[in-house]
Amino acid sequence: MSSKNYKDSENYKKGLEVYASKYEPQRLKRLDALYEFSPDLADVVISHGLCDIWVNKTPNLSTQEKEIAVLASLITSCTVHSEIKAHAQCLLNVGVTKDKIKDLLILLTLYIGVPKIVVARQLIEEAFNEYDLARTPVVGSNNL
Repeated sequence: MSSKNYKDSENYKKGLEVYASKYEPQRLKRLDALYEFSPDLADVVISHGLCDIWVNKTPNLSTQEKEIAVLASLITSCTVHSEIKAHAQCLLNVGVTKDKIKDLLILLTLYIGVPKIVVARQLIEEAFNEYDLARTPVVGSNNL
């Protein structure tokens, strides 16, 4: 087990900011679990992946472009279903419309085939529903 506390590094903090800016709030718990499992692995994902690669090494791509590329890659592999849903929601969180995400599915059909798109469509529809539900005011609440 690593004795280093990565959470104090500037890159780790910046990576957490990037994650929080894109993901649904309930997904932040996953980072704590990742860190608890392996601080070194969390550092690779957060400091290097989200800060160094996502921010520092790819400045010519917008957040929307990066998320579209990530979702297309995940759909192509069609093996990490929870990540397909998460990145569909990330796209919505960064301002990409549902129609653009649907167009991405249409485009990818030419390159990866109908079976993967059918699976991805189901996952993305679930992501849309969860996204909408999280933004639906609860009747009788004081959040008016």
